[in-house]
Amino acid sequence: MSSYIKDIQFDLILPQVKVVSHRQALLTMAQEAADYLSISEKRIFSRLSDKEDLGSSAVGDGVAIPHLKMRRARIAFSMLMTLETPVKDDRGGEAIDIYSLIISPAEDGPLHLRRLSRISRLLKNETLHKRLRETYDRDVMQALFVDPEGWLLAA
Repeated sequence: MSSYIKDIQFDLILPQVKVVSHRQALLTMAQEAADYLSISEKRIFSRLSDKEDLGSSAVGDGVAIPHLKMRRARIAFSMLMTLETPVKDDRGGEAIDIYSLIISPAEDGPLHLRRLSRISRLLKNETLHKRLRETYDRDVMQALFVDPEGWLLAA
């Protein structure tokens, strides 16, 4: 079980953030990731925006998982952010209120895909969605990911 916890441990959790647009949500995540990774916020936001222009990071059920591989990233970074009020993605699709950002070093190809796959599968759980949306405390949110109710094992 420890490998599951290691793979899904979030470096940063931001509950109930106030933003007015999908782009602002991406900017907020870029700002937080920049501090953690010592990479320019502008560079991260630019890469996220460019990738979003190619296709939405929304995966359904109010969840978006923007992700990047970056040469300047020396370590992997993942964050979870819930929004106080859902926002529509730039394509006018469904409203999003749960974001998970993943940034991996460029050479982490298979590990990046593994992180993305596990987080994606985990965030498909409806019970977890409900609990994340109701929670205003980052410690409680982190505890949800080690809750032995089974959704972690499914990821």
